[in-house]
Amino acid sequence: MPRGRFVSDTPRPRSSFRAVLCEPNFFRLWLGQIISSIGDRFYQFALLSVVLGIHQSMGVGKESARVIFAGMLPGLIFAPWYGWAVDRFCRRSVMIFTDLVRAALCLLLIYLWYGGHHQVWIYTVVFFMGAMNGLFIPARQAALPQLIRDGRLITANALIALIGVIASLVGSVFAGMTVSIFGARSSFYITAAGFIASAWFIFRIDSPLRPDPHPTGEPIQQNWKELTAGWNLLRRTPELLGLVLLNGLFAFTSGVFLITVLEHTVRSVDLTLVQQMTDWLVAVLTPISPKPPRFDNMMVLGFGVLFACVGIGLSLGVWFCGKSKRWSHLKGLPYFGLLLLGVGMVGFAHLTTYGPALIGCLGLGFLAAIIAIPIDARLQHEVGDLHRGRVFALRNMVTTLSFLIALGINLDGRLLQWRGATQVIQDLGITVTIAGAILAFLQGRYLFTRWSSEKKDVAEVEVPKS
Repeated sequence: MPRGRFVSDTPRPRSSFRAVLCEPNFFRLWLGQIISSIGDRFYQFALLSVVLGIHQSMGVGKESARVIFAGMLPGLIFAPWYGWAVDRFCRRSVMIFTDLVRAALCLLLIYLWYGGHHQVWIYTVVFFMGAMNGLFIPARQAALPQLIRDGRLITANALIALIGVIASLVGSVFAGMTVSIFGARSSFYITAAGFIASAWFIFRIDSPLRPDPHPTGEPIQQNWKELTAGWNLLRRTPELLGLVLLNGLFAFTSGVFLITVLEHTVRSVDLTLVQQMTDWLVAVLTPISPKPPRFDNMMVLGFGVLFACVGIGLSLGVWFCGKSKRWSHLKGLPYFGLLLLGVGMVGFAHLTTYGPALIGCLGLGFLAAIIAIPIDARLQHEVGDLHRGRVFALRNMVTTLSFLIALGINLDGRLLQWRGATQVIQDLGITVTIAGAILAFLQGRYLFTRWSSEKKDVAEVEVPKS
């Protein structure tokens, strides 16, 4: 029996969201992640504010691409060692270590940036923050099946996705307001506090979350065969390899969209509604506050509300995946979601007013959830504990590489200058629609079959001996 896994012969409860949250160790991880993810939104908007302050809103797409590129690059460089570490050491300790290092980096950024205002410090700290993020995510995803009972992985992953929803709804709006009113410095302090809180909740998990031992009884060695064991496993299971590649295509799409939507919003979307919302808020607060808030950066606030709508869409996708077992276990669901995502992007490119753009982001968020949640749940379900860390590290490497390619095509800003953000979004939507249709066609009859939530660890292969 895999270490740390619960096994139950009883039927899965109908109220599965509540049942999963009643697992105390999972709840501690989940609550800590909510706090740190909200703090991470403050970090993102503080960085955005710094970038906007440097470049005065001109070239924001190009500079945002460079900052995100620096944060994603470690996930590509160090991915094999991430997987080895997650499958070799106590996963709880790995997560605590990364949280504490990220908190220290936020405090260091305050000292370095506000002490000297050298732009190189931004990229340096962002790089090491990305390195810690790249280690934390496979550790968390590999540990998830050790925290819950069998048959609940879709629901557990839906709740993990809900963390991003809550962070977007709460963190994006309040981070945008905080940065707009108080500046970026306070947001970096909030981010550091969030990571410290997350480390404390993970420390309270009463299971060490150690990976299963090697069949030989020896620790996993740091050699090339062990580092690439995740790839060997996926190579022998084409359906799972297809999901990893699909996730990479989704990451590429997200990367291009993330940069172009900022430029599209700045140049093509009428932000009058944002000004009207802030005027209304000031009018409401003026009678009850001697000093009502002053909003100096409409763009940052506009981005915050826009991403909050993405969070609402994600929440609908989370609810759909958690409640509709018939659809969430359909093998073709991620493929159908990608196809519809492409169609939605084509429509979004033609939106030039803020209200419809908010509705468009809501729909895109829903589609993102029904792509990502089933992929992670199925990988956790069908990959044994011995290899799970390396498989998720490989998945993250493919995701990171795809995202970096998406950012790399616009690092010098020429793509947006040549095509324009609106046209790039439309071209991307057409490309994704065609790619999604082709991938769905290649899956054939498997699209309409379902994977069983009770069957587990089917994609296990022998680890090569060193």
